[in-house]
Amino acid sequence: MLLNTRGMFRIFPAFSLAILCALGLAAGARGQSQTAEPRERSRPDRPQLETGSHQEEPAVRKKEYTIGINVDLVVVHTSAYDKNNHFVSGLTKDDFRLFEDGIEQKMALFSQEDVPISLGILLDLSGSMRGKIKDVNKAALAFIRASNPQDQVFLVGFNDEVELLQDFSSDIDEISDSLENTVVTGGTALFDAVYLGVQKAHTGTEPKKALVVITDGEDRDSYYTLDELIAKVQESDVQVYGIGFLNQVPENSLFGRWSKTIPEKAHDALERIAEETGGKTFFPKQISEINGIVAEIAAELRNQYSIGYVSSNAARDGTWRRLKIELKPGKAAEARLRFRRGYYAPNLASGVSSQKAGNSAP
Repeated sequence: MLLNTRGMFRIFPAFSLAILCALGLAAGARGQSQTAEPRERSRPDRPQLETGSHQEEPAVRKKEYTIGINVDLVVVHTSAYDKNNHFVSGLTKDDFRLFEDGIEQKMALFSQEDVPISLGILLDLSGSMRGKIKDVNKAALAFIRASNPQDQVFLVGFNDEVELLQDFSSDIDEISDSLENTVVTGGTALFDAVYLGVQKAHTGTEPKKALVVITDGEDRDSYYTLDELIAKVQESDVQVYGIGFLNQVPENSLFGRWSKTIPEKAHDALERIAEETGGKTFFPKQISEINGIVAEIAAELRNQYSIGYVSSNAARDGTWRRLKIELKPGKAAEARLRFRRGYYAPNLASGVSSQKAGNSAP
């Protein structure tokens, strides 16, 4: 049976015209909506890390350390360790070679001093941390006690929101009080916490900066994506260390070849963040391992080599400069190095004159 569409449109001309008009108006409205509403507006409000009114601004101390003051001086904090993960000490300037974009650079600074740090401790306060938070808080205090007494420490707690628990302080009792008042509930905005933690660390008075992040899950509630966070840490000179209490990844999974499990995604994210900044991530199987881990991180931060140079590339074009550090053949040839991946050159065209650094290992 053939349908005479020509006859149909002759019988219902007004009805057909009305349908066409309606479809055209709907398509036009949809197009306007897509062009007028950029993707950014559909996202929730950008998170901020507010300083509580009860917290005092840290006193600005006289600068006793000059590392990182010169904006033209690129400083790379480097960790050296052997095959047993023991620190390799006693290395000298002559043991290292440093390259920027494949071109060897002349070192202008070399030291292995225990300098104070602007240090942030980021604590996962999501509901799943309820059984671990007591041990985590004790480990955080042990970490601070093992660090340089002059370190300026701030505390951030995060669940589905990010909160500044304690502003910069070197008072262990003040920090301890803030830890005792933590409340465990809600989701996990890990990426937001690290993003805001990096911003906060840059306001510290000490030029060397680091974050220690303790979490047990995959990010689920952040405004920032992982790629946005990676871009942020590449623009910074903040080393990030992670401690991830993640569930065991199944060895045999029906969909393992095509998709990653939640623990795998969390594992990869934490490792990527740390590697970009020259830090390290630990994945303990038991909560009792955390004390040894924080002691190792504290020792590393106090024993790093600081290597500085003025780039042979004088262009101030905001481009990414890749770094590589290696040891010359000799007593420590088998040692491994961990350092940031690179940095962004100052960009005079956009008015950016301060060093922007991103971090890595080779």
